[in-house]
Amino acid sequence: MTPDVSLLRVFHAVMEERNVTAAAQRLGQSQSTVSAALSRLRAALGDELFLRARYGVEPTEKALEIAPDIAAGLTAAQRRTVR
Repeated sequence: MTPDVSLLRVFHAVMEERNVTAAAQRLGQSQSTVSAALSRLRAALGDELFLRARYGVEPTEKALEIAPDIAAGLTAAQRRTVR
């Protein structure tokens, strides 16, 4: 799978916010756009990634496993674009 950077940004925002609506606001996107991105990620990775919780979402084991690599990749990509 060649990752779409916008999908990785969505993943990272949801991981940090633990709330799809808050992640959408942070990204300047609609909640439905973020939900659709998560659906594409779920299909590509074969995992739910985030499960509904009382006040938002909780990451699955797979999401917790890949989160540090995604965060590092986004940081590295941002550094390259700033130069």
